[in-house]
Amino acid sequence: MSFGFSASAFVDIGDIGVGARPLGLGKACVAGMDDSTAIFTNPAGLGLKSNFDLVSMSGTLLSEINYLVIGVSNNYPVGSVGIGYIKASVGDIPITYITGSGSTQAVVQSSSADYGSSVLFISYASELTRFLLGRGEGLFVGTNIKYFSQGFTGGGATVEATKGTGLDADLGFVWQARPNLNLGLTINNFLPASVGGKFQWDNSSSADSIPMATKVGSNLLVMGEDGVFDSEKHKLIWLLEYELEKNEVNRPALWHTGVEFWPLDILALRLGIDQKPKATTTGTSFDSNFTAGVGIKYVNFSFDYAYHQFGDVAENATHFFSFGYSGPEESKLKRWLSGDNSVPLAKVVAKPALTTFVDVLEGHWARRPIEYLATLNIMSGYPDKTFRPDDPITRGELAALLVKSKGFDLRKPEDKPFIDIAIDHWVAPYVQVAADRKYITGYPDGTFLPSKTITRAEAASVFARFAGLSIKSNIATKPFPDVFQAHWAAPAVSAGKEVGFFEYLAGKPFKPNMDLTRAEAAEILSKTPFVKEKIKKLISKGR
Repeated sequence: MSFGFSASAFVDIGDIGVGARPLGLGKACVAGMDDSTAIFTNPAGLGLKSNFDLVSMSGTLLSEINYLVIGVSNNYPVGSVGIGYIKASVGDIPITYITGSGSTQAVVQSSSADYGSSVLFISYASELTRFLLGRGEGLFVGTNIKYFSQGFTGGGATVEATKGTGLDADLGFVWQARPNLNLGLTINNFLPASVGGKFQWDNSSSADSIPMATKVGSNLLVMGEDGVFDSEKHKLIWLLEYELEKNEVNRPALWHTGVEFWPLDILALRLGIDQKPKATTTGTSFDSNFTAGVGIKYVNFSFDYAYHQFGDVAENATHFFSFGYSGPEESKLKRWLSGDNSVPLAKVVAKPALTTFVDVLEGHWARRPIEYLATLNIMSGYPDKTFRPDDPITRGELAALLVKSKGFDLRKPEDKPFIDIAIDHWVAPYVQVAADRKYITGYPDGTFLPSKTITRAEAASVFARFAGLSIKSNIATKPFPDVFQAHWAAPAVSAGKEVGFFEYLAGKPFKPNMDLTRAEAAEILSKTPFVKEKIKKLISKGR
């Protein structure tokens, strides 16, 4: 008697699909997804999401294999936590045996069996500033612990014995290199067999290795707010990923790429190419599978559809559907875990009252930036309720302003940060952080001169570093009529002008040696990416 199938080697079903949105993008998502699909693509991406998120996906592979994905994540004081589950199953597989011989030989079905394969993910992610005392801003790290289960049920004792379980882990990083560019890296299944990174069959003393893969990629905002091409109405994202698997000999490196275009706030259109390896008569090659998708977002809910080729056979093309929910900042799940099970009552939230000053009246050119930053406790006025917008700002005040805007934790320095700043001076912890991050530096003689006013040219260099702008070593044209290409600050002034820092000087000379005023500092700071996002959240309250 012989069975109509044999036990196959372990297969990681997580490689098949991880959500309709990533599938529509050719699975080029290692540089960070801002929803729970990050559990399956790069766990570090969970750190980009600050609220509760749920995603699910279903589809049918090869007309027989039922495929299900569920992921849920939330942000907590200790970091972002996620749980994911993937399952593939086939039912009623015929179990056959051969009777007779020669012309009387026949294939007879004795019973049937069900096959299932699943992966459980436990994920964690955080920005590195949590572990590096404020350093590592914009760099997120994440990890998955994965539990695999695979095998048959039914069909008799021999079939029932074909089961197994395994354990492995992923490690991922996402770096927000620029406001419009994320870079990502994952090492999937990196645990060595000696510490449990393997799949063990119940009926065998040997274990299967779980293929390790390294993926690097980028996520570029081509069009949109802060995009390469600024646009308030449309958004276009381009994703690219390179994959290399270590365990398989002669397997080619694979590319994945995709684009996502949002013509409307509620509608996304996606195209991608997902390369997968395939066996050939001459070795191992790959298929470049075409993918496409559509996404719809309405309030907190989302629906995504993806079409995905699998090889050259038309019947292998599969349709996937995802449903998702993204909760408010204070989600029901978070309240439940904290012990607050009360039913929230609907309430009207008034827009926040802005902090005002008696000397910054209606019509002042920098009124809004000043009031926004004061309301956010980044800048402050004086006891007489004035702001003194035309007063020059000092180097120490600017250092404090930059550090406050990022919300870094402060501590009293163990040593003097500079020879002219006492440990107990109010500005010492701010200068220490600002200097460590190279936002603003001291002088060769070891001084900082915190009470010295800062010029526009010096401030242009400071704000360019603070905002992470790309500063060219040489520029072809003068950024302002009175700032020549050879001026030491010309590259920084040019970079700041390109992103709108100096719009308030339109049609005017730059005057690089003029002291920067408090109003100018508020205006420029309000246009840096990090602070701009804080202001957006502030003015959106109560809408």
